[in-house]
Amino acid sequence: MTSPEVKVGDVYETNVDAGKLAADEAEPLPVPCIKPTTFDVPLVSLEGEARERLPDRTKAALIGPEGAPLLVVLGGISGNRHACANEDGRSGWWSSIFGPEGPVGHGEFRVLGIDFVADASGDFAPTTFDQAAIIRDALAVIGEGDPYALIGASYGGMVCLAYAERYRPQSKLVIFGAAAEPHAMATAQRSLQRQVVALGRSTGNAEQALSIARAMAMTTYRTPREFGARFPGGIANGDPLSGSEPWGYLSARGRAFLDVMSPERFLSLSASIDRHKVDPSAILNDALVIAATEDQVVPLEQISRLAAQLGGKTRFRVIQSIFGHDSFLKEPERIGAYIREFLDEGR
Repeated sequence: MTSPEVKVGDVYETNVDAGKLAADEAEPLPVPCIKPTTFDVPLVSLEGEARERLPDRTKAALIGPEGAPLLVVLGGISGNRHACANEDGRSGWWSSIFGPEGPVGHGEFRVLGIDFVADASGDFAPTTFDQAAIIRDALAVIGEGDPYALIGASYGGMVCLAYAERYRPQSKLVIFGAAAEPHAMATAQRSLQRQVVALGRSTGNAEQALSIARAMAMTTYRTPREFGARFPGGIANGDPLSGSEPWGYLSARGRAFLDVMSPERFLSLSASIDRHKVDPSAILNDALVIAATEDQVVPLEQISRLAAQLGGKTRFRVIQSIFGHDSFLKEPERIGAYIREFLDEGR
């Protein structure tokens, strides 16, 4: 095990750009891009209970020039196979980094994304090793062995760690906002969210409950500093349920979540996060680990510990961002530059 190389960079200063803060209310900009090739992935590597409880196939998407280095790119539980672009030409969820105008554009690399598998009933949570198995199956479908790099943020970072431990690929590893196991406070918060959804399902209000659970989660993905800069506190009158500006924002994000997530899928994948556990010393890859100082979901000290315990050469980058855990989506310039620098080493 080698000591991680540490570099701290300021991403976000104290002056707050209101346009940037409000950007997640807007639809993705229609950036011209190559359309991905979407394909079915038969899930042949799942074992045990996962093989019995999970679907027998999922979908993956591949984009980029034939023969270019292959990147596996994974995000949070609401992310999908379309990191770069959708089939209809709309920008993908991480196109700010991996899209045609991003610092790691798909003109130089191929990008493989997958749809995570979940139990349709919401009664079973796969492990991150189960999700790693579907990466293995997707690579087999396109005739690939080890990708050039595995790049994961949030839940996707957990899955990349699991893949690296189980399959020992000769691949670079990029991890943002993930650790060897969940933090106790984050598990507590997700447990409350799942209880809200379970109560909603039992009373016939599953979608409303999911919307509230997502709103609760958003208070952990972002930071008190952002909310303080963006909204006034307090409510307008004596009605205990009268609206507030923070609630207006959170309820809108909760409603939007219903477009990409069902209550059952949420239960399955949220609990999957809390089943995550890897042995960092068994992960020998050349790695880049990025942490945000204000991340409330995976605290800095926890990611620092992961970087110190990984078994290969590790570069550890720390950013300061008002966006906390969501800074991988909201700070593409600095994070993309770190990723690009790392990918270019040795090419």
